[in-house]
Amino acid sequence: MERIVKKVANKKRLLGTILLGLQLPGCLAMAAPAEPWVYDSLEELAAAGYLEMPEKPLDSYSREELAGMVSKALADMEEKRTGSLADEYALLTKLEVMDEVQLKLAKEQEHFAQEHLDAAKARARHAAEMLVRRSIEGQNRLEIMTPLKEKNDAAQEKLSFAARDYAEAKSRVVELTGLLQQVRQRQQQLMAEMSGMAGDGNAVASSATAGKGSPSLAGKASRPVQPAALGTGSQGTGAAGQADSALAAAGRLRAEFAGELEQKGSLDEGSATRQLSSNLPLRKVPDQRFKVDAELRLDSRNSSGDHGNGSRTRLRTRVYPDYNIDGNWHLMGMLEWEKTFSGEKSSDDGKLKFDRYYLSGDIGTVHADLGAFGSYMAEGNIYDSKFKGARFSVGKPVRYTLEAGQVGRDGVKNSFDLTASYKGPDYGVDGGIYRFGFDGGSWQNIYMANYRHNLGVFDGSAMVLYGKEKDKGGKAGYVLTLGYNPADSWKPYTWNGWLKYYYQPYSTYLSHTMNGLADVLKLHGGFKGWGVGFSYNLPHEWSLGLEYYALRDIDYGHSANTIWGYVTKTFKNYRE
Repeated sequence: MERIVKKVANKKRLLGTILLGLQLPGCLAMAAPAEPWVYDSLEELAAAGYLEMPEKPLDSYSREELAGMVSKALADMEEKRTGSLADEYALLTKLEVMDEVQLKLAKEQEHFAQEHLDAAKARARHAAEMLVRRSIEGQNRLEIMTPLKEKNDAAQEKLSFAARDYAEAKSRVVELTGLLQQVRQRQQQLMAEMSGMAGDGNAVASSATAGKGSPSLAGKASRPVQPAALGTGSQGTGAAGQADSALAAAGRLRAEFAGELEQKGSLDEGSATRQLSSNLPLRKVPDQRFKVDAELRLDSRNSSGDHGNGSRTRLRTRVYPDYNIDGNWHLMGMLEWEKTFSGEKSSDDGKLKFDRYYLSGDIGTVHADLGAFGSYMAEGNIYDSKFKGARFSVGKPVRYTLEAGQVGRDGVKNSFDLTASYKGPDYGVDGGIYRFGFDGGSWQNIYMANYRHNLGVFDGSAMVLYGKEKDKGGKAGYVLTLGYNPADSWKPYTWNGWLKYYYQPYSTYLSHTMNGLADVLKLHGGFKGWGVGFSYNLPHEWSLGLEYYALRDIDYGHSANTIWGYVTKTFKNYRE
């Protein structure tokens, strides 16, 4: 303590000399030589690496010249002490937060693994007991022992897997605990050095002299430290002691060379490796309670040909609220407002509609949507609009979906559809049946089969549709698609596109998703022809797109051509 007090007093005297020298330079130049402790202090700063010693003896310089040396040394000391040390402390603080999070999650996984192991032990113990008990009782008949043997083998195998998971989880907790402890020890040492309270009472020397021997943050001078070993007490002997010692050494090195490791990306790689090495689940953490997505779109369409209906330009706004009730059930909806500037107006023009409102969540392994939601039947080739009722989805790798209720179309009394979908690494298969009941007892059934396949850069699909109405014969149609949709198509300055050929008689769809005149041509036997479209993403959640359809009605072959373009801006109150 006395040594620290003395050093503080010496520093105050040096600062006083500097200030006096700045105020009275002429007087100091003619003053008597400095006290001996001044020269000792300058030599100490030079030994610490903060001052380059001049060629002449220090006592041959005037007080003004000595004050200049002190000023330079103090500036260099402040830069190194509060620069490199503070930078390293900031880096270790970030590392501490990441370690704390990973340790918390690792403990959750350890707890789950412990429960899983206890359950596996109980099942294995029971299976083994039954096998041995029946053997002792002399019930060694094949029809009795074979099932017991199979059950015991399966239980023992599951026990092995559970024990392995637990061992990995436990070791990960120990590892992360040691790494976090070393980071915190290093933080304490850095804070002590920055505060001038290093272990030997000489913060200046300890913070610089080692810079000549070991690397440190961003190539600046580092400090030699000898952190305490991991844990408390003896590290043990034998293999366990060696493991503890290696872990402690790894933690010290990780904290000491944090800057270099971050520059090389080793810290991120190590973090990713630990995260990917565990296959154990984590407890669900509640997401942001209330989310809002919004879309503002300006679109324009021009239809020409025998069935053309002119041009239309409109502005459409949609807002999608999502309220997280309990971490499972969500209350979701959609508000819509549109304004037509030119062309034919809808009956809802200028009105605010609450068009979607439903609950979405899981009931066991079944996902449920209850209320008024959007339905996208057969990729929109059958129906794409509002649906009131219930939807249930379950299964993996084959996903089954059931919808029952009423579609948002006048004259439709009820609707029912059941679909199955499978997606493999390179291909997918879909199938479904859709039934619509109309006022007056009429009905329409549509059957769908679809095959999707990855073609390298592109994706291709062939969908077959068969539709039949009451008291009318059935008709078949199809949709062929070639699409380009790269994995990073959501990024700015990227695009995706598609090319389709349609042949859909009127009985194969109810309300088509396309921006062409499919619904108009339903009154003329259906439609056939080409469609092509692309979209392009811009920065700040802007996008634009263009679509073109060259269609003809099936009854007479009359044309219906449409070009449709849009500009969209999206908003949200949360981060992905």
